[in-house]
Amino acid sequence: MPAALAVTGGGIVTAAGRGLDAAWEALCAGRSFLAPDDELAGLFPTQKAIETARCVPPGPELLGADRRAARLMGRHTHMLLAAVSDALDEAGALAEVGRKEAGLSGEEMAFFAGMDSVDPGEADFVSAVQASRVEGGGVDLGRFFNEGMTQIPPLWPLGMLNSTAFCQVAIQFGLRGENGLFSPGAEAAAQAVIEAAESLREGMAGAALAAGVSPAVSVRSVARYLKRGLLKPDGVAALGEGAASLLLEPEGAAGGKPRLGHIRGWGRATAGDEPGDLAEAVRDSAAAALQRAEIGPGRVGLVVVHGGGNVEEDEAEAEGLAAVLGGHRPLALATKGAFGHLLGGGPAVDLLIALRAMAEGAVPPSPGAKNLGGDVLEFPDRTKAARLEAGLVLVRGFDGACAAFAAGPA
Repeated sequence: MPAALAVTGGGIVTAAGRGLDAAWEALCAGRSFLAPDDELAGLFPTQKAIETARCVPPGPELLGADRRAARLMGRHTHMLLAAVSDALDEAGALAEVGRKEAGLSGEEMAFFAGMDSVDPGEADFVSAVQASRVEGGGVDLGRFFNEGMTQIPPLWPLGMLNSTAFCQVAIQFGLRGENGLFSPGAEAAAQAVIEAAESLREGMAGAALAAGVSPAVSVRSVARYLKRGLLKPDGVAALGEGAASLLLEPEGAAGGKPRLGHIRGWGRATAGDEPGDLAEAVRDSAAAALQRAEIGPGRVGLVVVHGGGNVEEDEAEAEGLAAVLGGHRPLALATKGAFGHLLGGGPAVDLLIALRAMAEGAVPPSPGAKNLGGDVLEFPDRTKAARLEAGLVLVRGFDGACAAFAAGPA
């Protein structure tokens, strides 16, 4: 079997709280953090309903960021900072980064992340709006663009570059090795994990962080994903907030460190526009991941599906899986019914949950997943004990981008 990559640290922030324990316990209890967001729904009258699962990230000052940097950070940066901090801390790497005598320097630590678009906050415009008010309480748009906008700091637009958040995290932890930032959507975080794994396989880094973070839920993010087709105008929109990070090390170099599990293989494929193309892309990416890992379909005990809520796309995912599994019916798990669609944060969250399930030898229930998978997968009604030798994590992004990861227990 090809050399596996050890996952020696993991950090996760979801609506369940900070830490993998909080997310795992919530799933085992069958909890869903999605709740109707009437304020947002009122702004989109064609939307049947909008459900959101927001999280409360820790203040950046608690994570060691200085006060000035903390003021510049948005919620997405707070979530990413917490996830990376916890992954490094669990692996004992926080004290090592930057200390050559400890065997790991900042130049040897690669960092790759997937991130969505960054939206401005309403508070960013308060001064400009106040300077543009007219008698009666309205806002004069001419005055806003001619005078009010001068109240906005000239460097403010830089805060909406997702590379700014990426760099803030890298600076905070002294990460100076190979790096890359990908956007948007779930495929961005999948690419981050693949690039991190490839950097280790090619000997370009001693350890690699792979992370992903969702956008903050807002009017702008809902409008953006409605336009992109992720959320259907006549359906229920379910967006969540969260982030996750995995620290990967070559198995031979991880020494005696505890392991959360292993990533053994990965695959990618992109669907065309013809009927059946999405199912074929799911099939090809999953088959490539298992082939790279030299894992036969019959050994797959767990599949973490993408399960985005679009019936047609979820059926295509099941069809693609059926072609790979060849009649084998493994246990399955879907996390979006609990934490919402995390976009750039989703794949890293799902990978950590899959590794935890294999470590625990149990598969928790999946809120809202009754119609996923058909006869291809078994979604337990309650936490079910099982010996899980291998797991498969599926990712579907924008424009037909698909990815899959084959994982194994520690």
